[in-house]
Amino acid sequence: MSGILSKFGINAGLNAQTVHLVGVILTVFAIVGSTIGIVSATPVGDELSSAMGIVHKTRQKPFDREARNDLKNERQVKWAGYQVISPTEIRVFFPAGTETCYGYRAETSETATSVKVRVYEGNIPGSPDKCILIGSTASMKVTLQSPLGARLLQNW
Repeated sequence: MSGILSKFGINAGLNAQTVHLVGVILTVFAIVGSTIGIVSATPVGDELSSAMGIVHKTRQKPFDREARNDLKNERQVKWAGYQVISPTEIRVFFPAGTETCYGYRAETSETATSVKVRVYEGNIPGSPDKCILIGSTASMKVTLQSPLGARLLQNW
């Protein structure tokens, strides 16, 4: 081991634990750097970005769904893309099912430094017992109490 270390100008007096620790640290940095690179290169709405709670501005074509308050069996849907429509209105993009089966609504939580948006999906009244699995991307307009400004926008 000391022969290999000395070839690279590393003090052969370093013990194996120190060398191992340095290797582990460099490996962690490489993994974190790769992950950040993958996430930043991931298209908006991609499962990876959504699962990690990362949101991005997008130029996607909107396919707005109207918010509903009559949903059954609601579950949270992670969204990843957004557009600023006006200072107090945004549009969020999320994975969606068929319009004959599923409806959506959004909730917000606002502070001086952040805006959190949660999108819910649920069955609409009169929907079939069995729905076909066709995935698409939908969008929804969300009205804010105060202008978004420089506040952090995130999944809730």
